[in-house]
Amino acid sequence: MRDITDIMDHYRVVARSVWNFGFSVIDELRNWDSRDHFDQIEKLVFKALVDARLANEHACDLATVPEHEYHIVPQGVGPVPILIQCPREGDRNRYWDDPVKEVKASDAEFHFLDFFDWDQLGYADFQYYRVRIVAFPSKPHLVGREALIEHKNARVVLDVG
Repeated sequence: MRDITDIMDHYRVVARSVWNFGFSVIDELRNWDSRDHFDQIEKLVFKALVDARLANEHACDLATVPEHEYHIVPQGVGPVPILIQCPREGDRNRYWDDPVKEVKASDAEFHFLDFFDWDQLGYADFQYYRVRIVAFPSKPHLVGREALIEHKNARVVLDVG
């Protein structure tokens, strides 16, 4: 496993700057259409600053850059707070209120999906990693759900094996 938290943090700073200084500061651009445009830009920035850098390829050839599975690993020996999505039948909203509220690195495996802030149109801090739970041996019913882990409580690693 290779710790790539510094690479991911560089991307985090650049992407949130694009939103904060390019979109959210201009009232007529702070809307859902602009957020959709930003989401497309954000994917390209990620591919250029994270995927391409790790593939040792030039960012100008983004079509050939492979995608990786980025693992989010809770830091420390004790548990860290987590918010796990608890779906409601017939409701497309996301509720982050599953009874499991803490997790240790040894409890589960998480794959990075995106950064997350509660206010999608306001100032972006990217406070949380939004992850997919891919393994949770003691709670297999949680596999496949999304979860939020605070940026300050986790590292990003890449499986290089």
